[in-house]
Amino acid sequence: MDIIICEDDLAQLESVKKTIENYAIIEDNGMEIVLATTNPDDVLSFLENDKADCYFLDIDLNHEITGIALGSKIREKDPIASLVYITTHAEMSYLTFIYKLAALDFIIKDHPDTLKDKLLSTLKEAHRRYLKIGEQDNIQKFQIKTTGRTHNIDFQNVYFFEASPGSHKIILHLENEHIEFYGRLKDYEGLYDDFYRCHKSSIVNKSKIKNIDSKERIIFLDNGEVCYVSARLIKGLMK
Repeated sequence: MDIIICEDDLAQLESVKKTIENYAIIEDNGMEIVLATTNPDDVLSFLENDKADCYFLDIDLNHEITGIALGSKIREKDPIASLVYITTHAEMSYLTFIYKLAALDFIIKDHPDTLKDKLLSTLKEAHRRYLKIGEQDNIQKFQIKTTGRTHNIDFQNVYFFEASPGSHKIILHLENEHIEFYGRLKDYEGLYDDFYRCHKSSIVNKSKIKNIDSKERIIFLDNGEVCYVSARLIKGLMK
C-alpha cells in the first residue's frame, strides 16, 4: 500500500512519517511511503503520472492549495483511495462532506497523547480496505500476493504476463517493474478485454502494443520490451 503524506509542519510531518514507517517494519505488510512533503505542488506533480493508495493530509498547508482542494484533485484521479486528514481545525471537518471527499478519518492534532494511537488505528483500517479492493468486481484492478506484500494492479498498467521458468509462477511485466508470483496464466486470460493469449507462455495487453513483426512473430511494446506470439495465435491478434 503506497502512502503519501502532505503536512506543512516539518516536525509533524516527520512524526507521522516515523510512526507509519515503524509500523510497516514491524508488520512487514508492504506499506511504503512514496512521498512525504510540506508542499501540495509535489503531490500534484506525483499525480500527473502515478497515484498512491492512502493520503494523510493537513487542511491548512500554508499554501494557496488547501488540503480540501488537494483532496478534490486526488478524488478526480482516484475515487477509492483512502483520504485521512490530520489537523488542528476540527471545525473544518464538515468541508470534507460538502466537497464529497469521503474521508476515511479526521484526526485532531490537539490531542498529542492519543494522536499516535489514532493514527495507527486509521492506518490499519486503510490497509484493511486496501486488501479488499481486489475483491470488488466493479473496480478495474486485480490482486496478486508475493511474500509479505499484497499488490492491487490496475488492468491498464499491465504490459504482459509471462510464464516463469520457476514452477507454477508468473512474471507480471509493468512499465518499469517485474513482479513474480504464484499463479496460472489461464486465470488471467479472460480477466480484461484487452488481455490476449498470444503464446502458450504469454498474455499481452493489446493496448500496450507499439507494433508487431508478423514475420518473426515478435510483439514490440510501448515500454521497449518484447514478447512473442505463436504462429497459431498471430492471426487472431492481427485482427
